[in-house]
Amino acid sequence: MESRKSNLNEKLISAEMGKLWATYMGNSMSTCILSYFLKHVEDQDIKKLLENALNLSKEFQKIIKGIFIKENFPIPHGFTKEDVNLDAPRLFEDEFYVHYLKYVSKVGLSLYSVGLPLIYREDVRDFSLYCMESTVKLGEH
Repeated sequence: MESRKSNLNEKLISAEMGKLWATYMGNSMSTCILSYFLKHVEDQDIKKLLENALNLSKEFQKIIKGIFIKENFPIPHGFTKEDVNLDAPRLFEDEFYVHYLKYVSKVGLSLYSVGLPLIYREDVRDFSLYCMESTVKLGEH
């Protein structure tokens, strides 16, 4: 049996590239949306939940960026501050933010679990499992 780290020298396969790319893009979009929500939230408990979700989105992007840099793979442009108007008027009540997080947590879990059987490299697999665990914890609040 191959050692746990031996396949880290393997190049990313197309399924891994695609899953990492999609995860990066989705979390860059979430970063914009959550930043907007945080600008308008009033309930302090919901604010903490949104901050946790925002930190996770940023962390996921950072990890993916590190993998891509190591692989000399292009970094996705993703969504940026230019794609969201943080000064736009408030559109939602605080309770909507909780419903939104529950929904995107379900979507994220679905995407991570579908991709898991397609992932060969141990570091990408560990990252996907970490995303799943973190998303489950986020959805439980």
